[in-house]
Amino acid sequence: MNSKSRIYFINALLLLSCFHLKAQVLRSNLPLLLINTNGASIPDEDKITAEMKVVDLGAGKENTDTSKVFAFEGKIGIELRGSSSQIFPKKPYGIEVRDEQGEDTDHSFFGWPKESDYVLFASYNEKSLMHNVLTMNMARGLGMYASRTRYVELILNGNYQGVYVFMEKVKRDKGRVDIDKLDDDENSGDDLTGGYILKIDKFTGSIGGSFTSDFKSQYGKDIHYQYDTPKAPTSQQANYIQNFIRTFENSVNNANYKDPDVGYRKYADVESFVKYFLINEFARNMDGFRISTFLHKDKDSRGGKLKMGPVWDFDICYGNANYCEGHRYDLYAHGFNAVCSNDVFQVPFWWNKLLADPYFLDLTRTIYTKERTEGIFKMSRINALIDSLKLELGQAQIRNYEKWPILGTYVWPQPDPIPTSWEGEINELTNWIPKRLEFLDKMFLIKTDTEESTYKKEIRVYPNPVDVQSIAYLPDGFDGVVKIKIFDALGRVVAQKNSYHTGFGLSVPLQDLFDLQSLSRTGIYFMEVIDLHDRRATIKLLRK
Repeated sequence: MNSKSRIYFINALLLLSCFHLKAQVLRSNLPLLLINTNGASIPDEDKITAEMKVVDLGAGKENTDTSKVFAFEGKIGIELRGSSSQIFPKKPYGIEVRDEQGEDTDHSFFGWPKESDYVLFASYNEKSLMHNVLTMNMARGLGMYASRTRYVELILNGNYQGVYVFMEKVKRDKGRVDIDKLDDDENSGDDLTGGYILKIDKFTGSIGGSFTSDFKSQYGKDIHYQYDTPKAPTSQQANYIQNFIRTFENSVNNANYKDPDVGYRKYADVESFVKYFLINEFARNMDGFRISTFLHKDKDSRGGKLKMGPVWDFDICYGNANYCEGHRYDLYAHGFNAVCSNDVFQVPFWWNKLLADPYFLDLTRTIYTKERTEGIFKMSRINALIDSLKLELGQAQIRNYEKWPILGTYVWPQPDPIPTSWEGEINELTNWIPKRLEFLDKMFLIKTDTEESTYKKEIRVYPNPVDVQSIAYLPDGFDGVVKIKIFDALGRVVAQKNSYHTGFGLSVPLQDLFDLQSLSRTGIYFMEVIDLHDRRATIKLLRK
């Protein structure tokens, strides 16, 4: 090859190289996060210092990893986060914005309130990529604080890592959990009464300390409350919040727990409990009442009652679990203990007691009905939100699953059958949700006046065929002591029990009305309820 030919050949290689480099440019409708740890490995804790750039040119603009225009450019601290999620190759991260001196500093991303701490949620074992974004959006629509979220694509040390959910960490702040700051020197009077954030969770991650409830689950498991904020309370602060939780739980366990003046309503913000309950039951969140469960309390001068939330961690929900009947739409999340009685982490006793209070149940039904007919549980609204997320993720999800080719393969704890495409994952979600809402309708949807007159004469039990998770709704109009009788198909009484009834519609675990072991054989049974005025209602029970 002569010199001229060599020059042409070299130029051709350079041109091809330029085309190749151009083809490798990442172009996305999503913001891009470029993080560089300068060769350091990211630990579980503590955070290491790294550099981060955010490319976000705005709506309708194309973001590229070669951009020289950054919405953020600066130092961060970064660490691994999560518990079971750390087993996956696509790692979740916690990040903290830092200044040049390495101190944490507040910054606003995507127009959110300024804060220093954020989460990069990997969504590896939740393949629709939607669970957390969808549910946080719905919780905010219900008037709760829930972490703001934004899809991003992550490039870590020059390597593409896929689609992540950039979200706010649960934290005390005006734009997040809006409770007063509790300083170390606030150890008496109104100062001592708030603000606190507690968490019922696994003993992994950064644990500052904990205390154990005086009440075990019905299967003898301890319930542990962890200090989240302040992380290291003073002895006075630790004693105060522990005694407050003890008082609250004693008020629920008390015979007068339904009394508005001396019962649990004196200590609990009931509406926050109802909304937390509805969001987690809607998703059938396997973790939502027993782990990843937050509670908070502000100073007495600012209300001072115990509030549930914020909601958190929705990857193992919407049927995405192959354990403890997690795939089913027709069981209750708060009934986890009855399905998995040997699990170490169980639901506190007070949820079943609250649902047996007519006041709590009525508020639950009122809020559910309003949101089901015109709010967040309206199926057209849910479908519109899913469609918008699908459009937003359309191109990025292709790159995500090229990086992580897991579609159609088992990733814990996904149940069978496993969809072979991202669209199949979305279809699975959109098919599961209406079935879930129909299930919840049977217990919580208030009927029209015409329907209600019939409804009041009926007992409802769901699910039916019955099991240890079945809930019975006894109708309005029954006074005082009622007699429960269970008949087999031949009309023989196989169980009977007296039960006190308030006269209001009451939702109770079926197991509380009679021993399910009396239904020893598969078949048809009948439950009859008789009050002191000889008013009767009957329902057919199926036993598999």
